[in-house]
Amino acid sequence: MAQTKKYDQTVHILHDVNKHIKAIEGLCAADQKHTAGEYAKEIGKILKPLIPVQYTENQILNILLIDKEAAMKEKQISVEIKIDNVSLDFIAPIDVTTIFGNLLDNAIEAAEQVNNDRYIYIKIGSYHQMIVVNIENSCNDIKWKNGFPVSDKGKGRGLGLLNVQSSIEKYDGNMTLKQEEHKFIVGLFLNS
Repeated sequence: MAQTKKYDQTVHILHDVNKHIKAIEGLCAADQKHTAGEYAKEIGKILKPLIPVQYTENQILNILLIDKEAAMKEKQISVEIKIDNVSLDFIAPIDVTTIFGNLLDNAIEAAEQVNNDRYIYIKIGSYHQMIVVNIENSCNDIKWKNGFPVSDKGKGRGLGLLNVQSSIEKYDGNMTLKQEEHKFIVGLFLNS
């Protein structure tokens, strides 16, 4: 369903691109370069949703981030993603999906429950030979048990953080979880 909606949006945007290009060419030919420049900026804004964002060289993580960012925007959650020039090639694709897929799903679910100031902040950088990941999101009060948030999803659910823990241990990693007022913070350290 979401892919169909994206396709339809793309078709609608691209439908008039040739007409816009001809209009810009006409303005340039008529020596209306300032007007043509303004027109081109407007077209750039229209085309922006079609240009894939390249957050990182890791294609699996890039796909996940693009998909999750779209979900955040759809749920009216503001998002900021900052990724330094770090290599995540040492992490197996299945672990990239397990780690980031679960953490981002949890962040989205928590932020979605907040009435106002919904946000998610994602930062990936390095410190010496370590990859450092911080994901912060707005949240309501959280119940804790054995150092983990308690899931209210029902039996057999809420295993995501345990799967994340298992994946990061493969890389001599460490995960910290904490809540400060109305924000939840996950910190990961992975040995590269």
